[in-house]
Amino acid sequence: MGALQTDVSSTSLAEQIISTAELKKHLRVTHALEDTLIEAARQAAISYVENYTNLLLGSYLATGYLHTWHNATFPVGPLTAVGAVVYDDSSGTEQTFSSSKVYYDINREPARISFRDVPSLEDYNLTPVRIGFTAGYAPADIPQPIVSAIKLIVGHLYDMRTDEVSGSITTRIKLGTDALLNTFRIVHQP
Repeated sequence: MGALQTDVSSTSLAEQIISTAELKKHLRVTHALEDTLIEAARQAAISYVENYTNLLLGSYLATGYLHTWHNATFPVGPLTAVGAVVYDDSSGTEQTFSSSKVYYDINREPARISFRDVPSLEDYNLTPVRIGFTAGYAPADIPQPIVSAIKLIVGHLYDMRTDEVSGSITTRIKLGTDALLNTFRIVHQP
C-alpha cells in the first residue's frame, strides 16, 4: 500500500486558526510595533505543525494522484470526504470511476482507499488516477493541544530571533511541541 501524491489548494487561514491578538496576549505584548513579526512567526508555526503532523489546519479541497489502481493511504488529514475518482482510460479519455467500486476508510489515520473491478489505464500517463477529497480541521475544530503547540513555537521564535541558541532552550521547546503534537501525527508505513 502506497501513499497518494497530493495537491492541496490552500489559502491562508492563519488569523482564523489563532489571532494576532491571542498571540500577543500569550506573549504579553501590548503594542503594535511587532505585529508583523508575530504574524510571520504565526505563519511559520502553522507551517511547522502542518508539516510535522501531516494535518491540514483549515478545510481544503485536494486532489490525490495514483500511477496505477492500488490500495493507497492519504498523506494528509484528517479526511472529511472523498469525492469523485477520475481516470484516463486506455485510449487516454477521462472517465469517472463508479463510486460503488471505491472503498475508503476516513475514520483511521492515515485514511485509506481501495478499488475493485478496475479498468485498464492509459499506458504513458504517470498519474492516470485522480481522487478528489476534502481534508483538514475547520479552524474552530482544531484541537487545543495543536493551538498550544503553535503558541509555544511562536513564543520561541519571538524570544529567540537568531539561529544560534545556547543552553537547553531548544531542547525544551522541542520536547514541549513533540509532546503536544505526537498524538496527532499521521505516519505512513510502506
